[in-house]
Amino acid sequence: MSLAEISCCEYIGNSIRNQARALSLRWLERLVALLPVEANAVFTSEELLDHIPHLIEQIGSYVAAPESSDIAANTVVTEHARELGQLRHRQHASVHQVLREYDLLTEVLENFLDEATATLQIAPPPSEILKASRLTGRAVRVLMQITVATFIGEYTDTITAQASRLDQFNRAVSHELRNVFGTIQFSAALLTSDAATTVDHARIVATLRRNTDRALQILRTLEHLPRSGLLAGDTPTEQVVELSELVNEVFRQLGDMAEARGVMLRASASLPRLYVDTGRLELILVNLVANAIKYSDPAKPARVVEILVAAADDVQEIRVVDNGIGIPAAALAKVFARFHRAHAELDATLGVNGTGLGLAIVEECVKALGGDIRVESEEGHGTTFALTLPRKLSAGVN
Repeated sequence: MSLAEISCCEYIGNSIRNQARALSLRWLERLVALLPVEANAVFTSEELLDHIPHLIEQIGSYVAAPESSDIAANTVVTEHARELGQLRHRQHASVHQVLREYDLLTEVLENFLDEATATLQIAPPPSEILKASRLTGRAVRVLMQITVATFIGEYTDTITAQASRLDQFNRAVSHELRNVFGTIQFSAALLTSDAATTVDHARIVATLRRNTDRALQILRTLEHLPRSGLLAGDTPTEQVVELSELVNEVFRQLGDMAEARGVMLRASASLPRLYVDTGRLELILVNLVANAIKYSDPAKPARVVEILVAAADDVQEIRVVDNGIGIPAAALAKVFARFHRAHAELDATLGVNGTGLGLAIVEECVKALGGDIRVESEEGHGTTFALTLPRKLSAGVN
């Protein structure tokens, strides 16, 4: 259809619709240099990749017939724009980068408008070109406003949740440390009391040593919290990682502990590449494997901790399996609660200690990765922690 048969706006709008996928690729090429993610993470799923040409098609429809296709009222398009805002929040983009992203789309469409009109045999009136340009710019601004509003809303929710989480955590840690140091203070007073006997002295010193060790363990655990996101609620910093290399590093860190307890560490022969926050995943595996080693069953001649992997269409499951002493059924519901320890009464028997924060950190890390974790256990037989992560697109990761 020629310009003689339709208006300039219709011609430009239809051209944008017909070239939506090519224009999406032009936009993507510019975004790769702008955003703090890998090329295949600019749009992280096939579904979202399909959304982008659809957004551009709808811009074209609006330019061609603004009176009948107001883009601000198109609920499907506005939902796609919201999804983009949510994605950029997860990727640690800045407001400036989100605004610049739409500036680049405007530039792509303006360049295309120049190209489309330059090939016409009949030059359209300047007023018609200006109208098409204004309509294109308005459509992009509407989408940008929706994306930015969603992006800012996500950060507002994050900050609110972060403040609440930090307050709850401070209360829990303060309560725990008050109990520990209260016991230390009371024991120190008893130790200097004239009424304390030699037997009392030995018992009081043991109590002091136990509570001092616990306080130190809590403080050491706090050093790891910035990596877990338990306090800050950070968005994960994702990258491609060979799971085999990460598992080998976890086994290296815990090798001496495993050897001392006669525990064999094993992993699946074939482990996948993942696109994930490496620091958080390492922290998850270190905590789960360390727990499995600590609570291995000394009565069993073969003590084993395994990392196994299974994949489905849209998720990746990583399981940490042991044949240890297991978790009592009554304790399973609270296994991820802060400062809860299922086997505190066995510390002396097994020669272990802990703060009760390890699995709470694991759960927070899993949530930050957009995953899920569940536990199955039977006393005397062993425990399985199953970590499920969403499969994400990245360079070489499908």
